[in-house]
Amino acid sequence: MKAQTESHPDGSVSQQLEKLAAALRATQQRVEQSQQQIQQMQAEIDRLRELLAAKETPPQQGTVAVTPVVPAAAAGGVEDSAAKSADAEDIDILKSASAQQQQTKVESSSRFPVRLTGLVLFNSFVNQGTVDQIDLPSSALLPSTTSSNTSTGASLRQTILGLEGTGPVLGGAQTSARVSMDFFGGVTGSATSGPAGTVRLRTAAITASWARDTLEANYDTPLISPLSPDSFATVAQPSLAWSGNLWTWAPQFMWKHSFGLENTNRALSFQLGLLDTQTLNAASNVTLRATGAGEASGQPSYETRLAYSSSKNEHHFELGIGGLYGRQNYKGNQRVDTWATTADWRVPFGHRLHLSGELYRGRGLGDLGGGAYRNTVTYNFPNSTATYLRALNAEGGWLEWSYKLSSTLNANASIGQDSASGNELRNSVPLSGASPIFFYTRNRSIVGNLIFRPWSSIILSPEYRRLQSWPILGGVNTANIYTLTFGYQF
Repeated sequence: MKAQTESHPDGSVSQQLEKLAAALRATQQRVEQSQQQIQQMQAEIDRLRELLAAKETPPQQGTVAVTPVVPAAAAGGVEDSAAKSADAEDIDILKSASAQQQQTKVESSSRFPVRLTGLVLFNSFVNQGTVDQIDLPSSALLPSTTSSNTSTGASLRQTILGLEGTGPVLGGAQTSARVSMDFFGGVTGSATSGPAGTVRLRTAAITASWARDTLEANYDTPLISPLSPDSFATVAQPSLAWSGNLWTWAPQFMWKHSFGLENTNRALSFQLGLLDTQTLNAASNVTLRATGAGEASGQPSYETRLAYSSSKNEHHFELGIGGLYGRQNYKGNQRVDTWATTADWRVPFGHRLHLSGELYRGRGLGDLGGGAYRNTVTYNFPNSTATYLRALNAEGGWLEWSYKLSSTLNANASIGQDSASGNELRNSVPLSGASPIFFYTRNRSIVGNLIFRPWSSIILSPEYRRLQSWPILGGVNTANIYTLTFGYQF
């Protein structure tokens, strides 16, 4: 009896082993069947590729075209038509599958995912008034008495090409990179291809992101000015550039820390950055990079921003305050301090309307896109021919109203203004031989546009802009800009 009772556990274990072995054999059979199906699908794809090549590639002289084998029953009229229809369906299926495959197949030497992005923009325009440049004006100039003050034309120079890549996880941080280029780096020397433009670096960044911290080295807008109004007519320079929007792209290294809050839909973040503020040459295209006044100081500009946001969707609320300090060194070992305080906001009103904007106040902001294109003014010492420099006072900002009319149509209206101290400019030593834009003290833009996107890739946007520019002496100059933009985004 004892021997019989002790034999039961061994028998139970052997039965379980037999069942496990049977399950493994069944799993192996299913794997083999799946492999066979995959091989059959691969063979079918190869056959369809050969069929597609035979359909689309015309036979060359001296060669024999490869004709797919058709069953004998398909020799008749109706059967032949059905076979052709089936072949056409196969070709369409292959084209669709190939398109889907190529969407995500961008090879890179690192073997990490890379995504190609782009925005092809056709901007047609009519300018009523004299402007600083015809395809993307930012200032209205004194009307000409000897030539036409109306211009019309079209441009594709604001077309954007970009790449985005995701790299490895290093030290717990997800690495990534992005770069974008456009064709607004100037015009070519040939008269027949001048409107084509030349390629330039637009923005770029290398990023390492942890759960709460981010490090980024980029060429982008200053962190104290993170927002811009919506527009497809002004892309090479953001909307309201030189009219209250501090935007100029520059090399920058920044750190961002997000604080944990009890409510996961709310976020508090703190940013620090080092900015290489380069002296702009707004009136000319410079091919050689010289030392800027900020770089000659031997130190970068220091910037910071504190921001609070609630909700993580497109209708989120956000409020930020920022500050910047820098030093500039000019000829004669003359140094000036530059600084700026900023505020930015985005306030939703329901699911259709939101208000956004920025304000700034500071000195020496010409390199950032403010201060009437100028950093400094020159003064004479009393009872002397010697001169000294002083950073120019500046203030400005912008406000945008955006309303979602439907899922495919948005309406936007915005206004922005940049102002430098008129008293400082009038009492300073006048510039000689400079571009007319350096003789302005205030610039204002009023913008209204519709953005229609019947598909995510198709863009149609009419826009109206009114430019108002006040010179140091004299009355306001105005220009009305009408644009119609067609775009394709991929």
